[in-house]
Amino acid sequence: MIALCVGLLLPSVLLLHLYWAPYTKVEESFNIQAIHDILTNGVPLHDTKGRLASDYDHFTFPGPVPRTFVGALALAQLTWPFASWSQSPEQLQFIGKPSNKLVCSQLIVCEKHGVS
Repeated sequence: MIALCVGLLLPSVLLLHLYWAPYTKVEESFNIQAIHDILTNGVPLHDTKGRLASDYDHFTFPGPVPRTFVGALALAQLTWPFASWSQSPEQLQFIGKPSNKLVCSQLIVCEKHGVS
């Protein structure tokens, strides 16, 4: 019963937080921008270096900490069916935020079950 409450409470609190404070936090800005870039520009299969340098902000402004693109790619795949609903870059980023929060909350719940 407690596991069910945690499994429902955590995503609910995260979505409520997204409603009250819709701005991107520093810790999630890389993933949100990467999801946006993947959904907008796709994944380059040829001329990879040139397309990544011209279309993806992460290669122009990489930040002080090296990051992986794998998590953003997985989240972009989850949000892709909803991306056609967006009509602006802001809406596209807003679609990426709940997916990021919900996936992270479910990973926390799964980790809790694995530890206990």
